[in-house]
Amino acid sequence: MSRDLLSVTRLLGPGTEADQLRESLRDVIDPELGIDIVSLGLVYGLDVHDRVAGVVLTTTTPACPLGEYLTDEVRRVLLAGGAVDRVEVVLTHVPTWTPDMMTAETKQAFGW
Repeated sequence: MSRDLLSVTRLLGPGTEADQLRESLRDVIDPELGIDIVSLGLVYGLDVHDRVAGVVLTTTTPACPLGEYLTDEVRRVLLAGGAVDRVEVVLTHVPTWTPDMMTAETKQAFGW
């Protein structure tokens, strides 16, 4: 069997695709901080419709030079899973990211 047929997102019921794809975004690591973008609170939204994933993403600051790198990595990771055929990423800075958006575990790792 091909890997595509065994994709976890294909085995899950309706309504779970976005959650599964969000989990796969944990494979996108901020190279400066060494922590995934989900734990950092950089993923503002993710929706799936007709095999198209829409992702709203931010960076820790508007001047962050990693915006293009992160959007490319989001596309790569989501397309690699085989659950979507296209990924549209919007990079925004509204609302402004704050450390409060990180998970509790991530804050603790930073000593906050």
